[in-house]
Amino acid sequence: MKMEKRLLKLSAVGGLFFAVLGLAWGLGLNSEMLFFDGLYSLISLLLSLLAIFICSYMDKNDKINFPFGKETLRPIVVIIKSTVLILMCSISLINSLKTIFLGGNSIEISFAILYTVISIIGCGSIYLYMYVSSKKLNSDILKAESNQWLMDGLISLGVFIGFILVLILKRTSLSFLCNYIDPLMVIISSSLFLKFPITSLCNSFKEVIQGKASDDIYDQITKVVKDIENEYSISESVTRVSKIGNMLRIEIDFILSKHSKIDTIEEMDKIRDRVEYSTNTINLKKWLNISFTRNRKWAV
Repeated sequence: MKMEKRLLKLSAVGGLFFAVLGLAWGLGLNSEMLFFDGLYSLISLLLSLLAIFICSYMDKNDKINFPFGKETLRPIVVIIKSTVLILMCSISLINSLKTIFLGGNSIEISFAILYTVISIIGCGSIYLYMYVSSKKLNSDILKAESNQWLMDGLISLGVFIGFILVLILKRTSLSFLCNYIDPLMVIISSSLFLKFPITSLCNSFKEVIQGKASDDIYDQITKVVKDIENEYSISESVTRVSKIGNMLRIEIDFILSKHSKIDTIEEMDKIRDRVEYSTNTINLKKWLNISFTRNRKWAV
């Protein structure tokens, strides 16, 4: 958790730098695309601060008021971040369409290209560091954070290509199109990068309502359960597996019959140990609850 907060602080500092740079450069050059890039960084900064606050709050031990933990806050944060980014991209898309209908705008290309080079290098470096760290820590919040930097870096790359295109068009008979390149890049960027926050929003919403974990995780656990059923002559079982933030909730109810080879609490605990050991390869905190009953109604 401490490493996660340090990385979020790094992201916040980077967001502040590129927010100020992008907004100032965008206003100075009258570029909607650079202003969009700076606005994206500013919103990313605010969202990073929110993530830092939530991580600090989750660090506080309060099992009396939150007996099942606070892991649900993780997908909620991702939902908030994704919703804000969807709104921002949508508003920028609409504003750029208006600019095109009004005849476009003219900008100073050489300074705009300099900004994009700085942004590509900076955003790309932070993205790679955040992405690798999110994999090591298995953090959805850091993954969402790295996606933000990836989007920002790709936006800058697209802008760089667009501005190079403007330089080329200025030397041709199609120079009248130059005024439309800047708002057109915002439209393309906004449309393409809506995919990232929409995907994150859907996945996180599934976690909040405790949907089934991924097929790989679910299949791994059900295989262990089936092996136990066969070994102990258990007639039936009910397995529920859901992922919430960095926690995997596993609920297994074994329905015993008179032929089942389980008679003591020690044997039940042995099965619990087996399930726990068999799921150690899953890099998530686990909430494991295994019960045994002869009455099916307590399992369903």
